[in-house]
Amino acid sequence: MTTEPARRMRGPRSDQARNRRRLLDAARAAFTAEGLKVSVEEVARRAGVGATTFYRHFPTKSDLVEALLDDLTEGARKVATRAGAQSDAWAAFQLVFEEGCVLAPDELALYDVLGRHSPRSAQAAREATAHIIEPHVRRAQATGALRPDVTTEDIAVLMRMADQAGPTRPTALKVLLTGLRNAEQAADAATARADISAVG
Repeated sequence: MTTEPARRMRGPRSDQARNRRRLLDAARAAFTAEGLKVSVEEVARRAGVGATTFYRHFPTKSDLVEALLDDLTEGARKVATRAGAQSDAWAAFQLVFEEGCVLAPDELALYDVLGRHSPRSAQAAREATAHIIEPHVRRAQATGALRPDVTTEDIAVLMRMADQAGPTRPTALKVLLTGLRNAEQAADAATARADISAVG
């Protein structure tokens, strides 16, 4: 049985979560339509809350920008978590490479705009990307599956290139992943598969 004090405690937290979500959604729509020139007062108005509520959640506009960057990377973080459960390092890397770019074109454009808001937001955007991609790059390189001469930044650029390939994206992914695979290990894997087939 839920007590009255417990209901009172849960209510404000629920309202705060809803207001934060409204502010993030309003900011996303406003910044997408008009850019970062939109004032925090306008964001609050679109969200249907007062300025006091806005500042309770986001003391500065930079805090709002960073929260939006974090919100936009949520889907990619889920992909990275799935990849982390893969026992094979190359399969994990391939999953992130193929599915990590989950943003629609307008969301990707907004992510870039947010990253240019300030040096602080640029650093936050870089760190968010690195947090998603870098562990899987390092793991695949440590096992020899991924070429040792590529960086996390290289992979992020290539992922975007593939994502912008439109109808030819599957082919672009295949070509890029073939080029990224450590040639020596790929050859060993092909030989092993051939040996297994011959035995069979």
